[in-house]
Amino acid sequence: MAEVMIEVVDVTKKYKDRQALCPISFHIDYGQAVGVSGRSGCGKTTLAKIICGLIKPSGGTVLYRGEDIFRFKKAGWSMFRRKVQIVFQDPLASLDPKMTIGESLSEPLIINKCVMKSRLASRVRSLTGKVGLEYDIINRYPHQISGGQRQRVNIARALAAGPKLLVCDEPLSSLDLPSQFNILKLFSRLRREENLALLFISHDPDIISIICDKVVRL
Repeated sequence: MAEVMIEVVDVTKKYKDRQALCPISFHIDYGQAVGVSGRSGCGKTTLAKIICGLIKPSGGTVLYRGEDIFRFKKAGWSMFRRKVQIVFQDPLASLDPKMTIGESLSEPLIINKCVMKSRLASRVRSLTGKVGLEYDIINRYPHQISGGQRQRVNIARALAAGPKLLVCDEPLSSLDLPSQFNILKLFSRLRREENLALLFISHDPDIISIICDKVVRL
């Protein structure tokens, strides 16, 4: 029987007089890919941010391995943020324009104390290889690489802490069709090789049907 990692329980979000997310409940098992679809403005990105603990819900809660994430103490939050990572829609906006790709990939490794300083370069090389990038890309800046390459860098950053769940918020929508296809293949490979669970948000039902085991409709 599959083990539940994340359970979303009657989660809602309201901003003043606007209902951003209607009540929703579902769960994500270890290694499972769950798709989230719905019209624009229905709360898909809001749901992603709540599951990652970036914003609090107005009602309901999110459980990680049976524990309410919004009641975690400092150590619990630190653990949770390593295990649940997010890949945003806009790969350029997600990267610091003043940092090289190598610096961007090193940052989460240093913050999360994932590796000794002497092994940092080796770990960065491993991350670039996992997402299909040449190692010499580490000396470039975000504006010097393509949109598809930038999204691969963001995926590599998300992998740095060794997560069990990637929350993918419309990760293909800003890319051209060939890049979309290649990034979709990358997610499928990483899911298999890294034993990752995915929460894959997309407005495109065809994309969701390719990569996901089940669909949550908002």
